[in-house]
Amino acid sequence: MIRTLTAATMAATLHATAVWPQAATVTDPAEFVQKAAASGMFEIQSSQAALDKGVEGEVADFAQRMVEDHTDASERLKAAATEAGVEVPAALDAEHQSKLETLKAAEADALVKGYVDAQVQGHEQAVQLFESFSTGGPDGPLKDFAAETLPTLREHAEMIKEIAGQ
Repeated sequence: MIRTLTAATMAATLHATAVWPQAATVTDPAEFVQKAAASGMFEIQSSQAALDKGVEGEVADFAQRMVEDHTDASERLKAAATEAGVEVPAALDAEHQSKLETLKAAEADALVKGYVDAQVQGHEQAVQLFESFSTGGPDGPLKDFAAETLPTLREHAEMIKEIAGQ
């Protein structure tokens, strides 16, 4: 009973702390970089936290892939942002930090459910962000980065939805 309540509370907390609306269109390079960087850092840090807490099976495989893929994407974002003259944040924003702390405090079943739910939500938001910028952002290295990264984000979204049973 306690685990169920803890999992439900954590899922509600993670869902309530959505970082930006699903329907938001982002075309400003600085805003794109801020949101893409926060999203990528959260993917890496939350996945590493899940691995550190001993998640297993397909969730562990997914988390390991997120650490690898999003570390690579973060490096490519930094290069594109530097070329475009846009500063990349070095730390999570307050909302992503809160979500990360919630995950780090979770145990066992609540951790897995919270992590999977956060990954579903995060990847849905990232796909929308990268779609909007790759079609509406100004031409240049950031738009190219968004367009090149989008297929991988879509793949991640499908993978985590399958794990979540959606």
